Amino acid sequence: MATTDLNSATNYSEVKIDVNGELKKAAFTVFNRDINKPNVELIAEKMKAKGYRKGEPIQVISTELAENLGIDILIDINEQRIPREKFHEYCMVLDGVHRSHAASLCNSWLIEEGKPEIVVPSIEIDLIDESITEYINEINCTKLEWKKEDYVKGAACVFPKIALLQKYKNLIKRDGKSDGYPLSTLNHIYCGVRGLTKSDLVLLCYGKTKKGKDEKDIIPKHNIEKGDKFIQTCRDVGFKEKDITKRYLITEFKNLKIEEGENFAFQLFEQITKDDRSSMENRIQFLDEAKVIDHFLRMKERLKRRNLESGDS
Repeated sequence: MATTDLNSATNYSEVKIDVNGELKKAAFTVFNRDINKPNVELIAEKMKAKGYRKGEPIQVISTELAENLGIDILIDINEQRIPREKFHEYCMVLDGVHRSHAASLCNSWLIEEGKPEIVVPSIEIDLIDESITEYINEINCTKLEWKKEDYVKGAACVFPKIALLQKYKNLIKRDGKSDGYPLSTLNHIYCGVRGLTKSDLVLLCYGKTKKGKDEKDIIPKHNIEKGDKFIQTCRDVGFKEKDITKRYLITEFKNLKIEEGENFAFQLFEQITKDDRSSMENRIQFLDEAKVIDHFLRMKERLKRRNLESGDS
């Protein structure tokens, strides 16, 4: 019997979906947005109290159509890969991922109470001149339910060959990733002056690469190699990920780069010591913005003196 503990990824019972009178199991793509577990629990509690609203069917397509559209990997409700020979037992959920998981949790309770399980109603969708990723992104964007991290993930799925989007998808702050980076910090690290905005990401989710009357590129100028080098340098000298995700360090790096040049900025960061880090922290060992600014001024003067004494320009 399935449990309603949501801390595990393998605790959902299979939920039955009514597809034109035929019962199927729920299949999902690997690029659907991450499950918001508190939201699933909330929906499940409402289902316990009121049942499943018949006027809220989920949207599905047949696994045969999914294959024809290039989807060769499907996962079940417990994120396990479905063997190709069992595809026919499933339908692929386009819209209703959270409701499907909530119905599964509710069914676990219904079984314990000796009550009939929920069978989720569905509408089978015909895709018209669009890919599965485009459809999933569009229906979620128009509902205005996505957070910035959802838009990042959606854009990265539509454009899998754009390295900046893949980098953002891997690093972005999201539910269950405490050491993730806010979008604004990623923009500072990889793009410098102008980065990706939420409106940019929405356009990318629709498959667009240009914006405005002058048809500007949506993807801004960026340097992944230099951005990665900055992050790794901070890690190498002992900064915690929670420190690097704040904008304090990248702001000081950019100031040094403008004032003294990029080589000087990296040189200074590479020479940061444990005592330097301590001088920038508050009592609970978190970076303090005022202390960061003050100590970087001291480190800057220290390095300039050393370079002058050693004859380095």
